[in-house]
This record gives sequence, C-alpha cells and structure tokens, in this order.
Amino acid sequence: MITGQIIEHVLSAYPKDFRSEDLFPLDPSPSLGLCQHWRIESSKEFYCLRRWYKGQPNRNQLQFIQAVLWTAAYEGIEFVPLPLETKEHKGYVEFDGSYWELLPWFDNFDTETETVRQKQFRITAAMMSLAQFHLAVSGFPLPDPPASTSLRLQSQLTLWRSWVNKHFTQLNQVLLESRSNPSTLEEARIAKLGLTFLSQILPLSEHCLSLLSHAAWLVIPVQPVIGNALWRHIRFDDNGVCGMIDFKEVTVDNVSLDIASLLGSVSVSNSRLWLLGLNAYQNVRPLSDDELFMVRIFDQTLILLEGLQYLSYLFLEKRSWTDLQKNEMIRRLEFCIFRLENKNDNRIIA
Repeated sequence: MITGQIIEHVLSAYPKDFRSEDLFPLDPSPSLGLCQHWRIESSKEFYCLRRWYKGQPNRNQLQFIQAVLWTAAYEGIEFVPLPLETKEHKGYVEFDGSYWELLPWFDNFDTETETVRQKQFRITAAMMSLAQFHLAVSGFPLPDPPASTSLRLQSQLTLWRSWVNKHFTQLNQVLLESRSNPSTLEEARIAKLGLTFLSQILPLSEHCLSLLSHAAWLVIPVQPVIGNALWRHIRFDDNGVCGMIDFKEVTVDNVSLDIASLLGSVSVSNSRLWLLGLNAYQNVRPLSDDELFMVRIFDQTLILLEGLQYLSYLFLEKRSWTDLQKNEMIRRLEFCIFRLENKNDNRIIA
C-alpha cells in the first residue's frame, strides 16, 4: 500500500515548490494499466505523480521515453507531459522498487456539450498536433536504420496467427460455458458480448491474416511514435490542443500506427471525420502511399485485437481486476462491437 509518507519521500527529491499540499489518488480504470497516479496540489499548481509498476519499464526504456519527450520539447512542442526535474536534474525518482515521475497536469475538456463544429475543430487540431510531434522527433537518433519493417504489425501478425491456430477455439469454448453456466449475471452478460464480438471477427480472420502477412514486411520509415495515441489522451483549450497525456507506450514504428489509433478512437465509423483528420495531418506531414495503406491496415487490426485483448483479460488470464476496471473493459468491448457493426468501408484515402 502506498502511503502519504512514501509519496512525501518521493516528492522530497524535487524542489520545495513541488511539495504536496494535497494529493488525490486517480481512478485506475481509464488506462487499465498497472501504473498508479495521483493528482498533486502544490503551492504553485497541480501536477500528476506516476508510479510505474515494479519492474516495468526498465531503466533504458524509461530513459528512452523521456529522451523522446525532451526532444519534442526542445523542438518547440509544448503540449507533451515533460517530466519535471529532481534536485539532481533527473527525470524520475527510483524508490520502493519502482520508478516515479512528476508530470504537468492537463485539465480535461467537456465533451458532453460538444457541438459538431467544435468536434471538427478539435479533430483537426489534434491531428495537426500529432503531425507536429512526429516531425519534431523524426530526427531522434536510433540504432537501427530509419527505414525498416513495422514491429507492431509483425507482433500483430504473430498474435493473430496464435488466435487463428488456437485461441479462437479456446475463447469460444470458455465463453459458451460462461454463458450457459455463469457464476453471476454479469458474467453471462459479458460472455454474450464476447460471443457477439467473435461472431463479427471470425469471418474476417483469413482476410486479416492475409493483409497482415503482406503489410508486416513492408519497408517503411520508422521513428519514435506514441504507440497509444487515443482521443481520451488529448486535452484542449479554446485555442486547440493544450496537452497530450499517456506516453507510456512510446516505441519505434511508422507514424501510421498513431494516426490510425487516434483517428479510429474519435471518428469511430464516421468516414467524413476520419478523412477530415487524415487531411489535417497531411497538411503538416504528407504521407506516402505505403503509409496510407498502413493507416488502413492499422485501422482494421487495432480494433479487432483490442476487443480480443479485453476478452482475454476477462476470461483467459488469471489477473485480478477491480470492478471499475472490469466496467471499463466492458465499455470498451461494447465500443469495439459498435465499430464493427457500423463499419464503413468507404474511408477514401485522399
């Protein structure tokens, strides 16, 4: 259990201005990750304190993530959550077997009263900001050549093969048993959702395998990317994007991964919004034909594997989840089902 005393010890590594006057633990369900977060109120302003899960990431991974953020900030990107420096000029604190970061706090925006015009403006602003981030970190020094294959697509191909060869059958059996002999009414309801999702994706399995087998070996430009660029991670003010959060999955891949992830999470099945965002991105950073093709591939595969991941979490893995986290996974699974039920194949690439 993380006590206030432990947090104060961590914060003592920072200058006095960042000491906590009040702290508030944040709901873990939105990220479904194993990190813990607190909102810190200091004498100056609000901050976010993050405790990484023990053993994740390793020091090299954390330093890589922070180096990418420092590069973006150096190139003039102001909306990234650049970790605050300790008194020893480090970007993190190592204590209690974990790494800790103190990050700027970005307020969220209200989407409940968002008009169509406001959403269009925000999509445009978000995609242009994403392109600006990609340009800012494109020169980040990497040990591998700047042209390579997509590691994410290769991992997706391996994962999809395992689903086709084994896990689809295993998951289907577990879901049928859970629906027929559930321990709770909630389990029966989730199992029914899972069977609905499987019925949607099984007819697509061979086609998806064929697409991945081709796309995974395309040689394309690679660079640091966010790896988990989602609409819920963007913060806005009246002028546009004022912050992006959750850079925990920064990796080296093609920019198409971030584009598809962000556009899919906001446009859902609306091709007009999808095309609006894609064009906004290309007004800042044009995409090659191969990159446009990979955007389409990621747009399809990300939603399929996301739903399967939640079903695996809920029915195949032995990890324990809080009720809040379970509810969040159910909500996202319903979103995946909605995406597939309302899929639009007319996402014309300009």
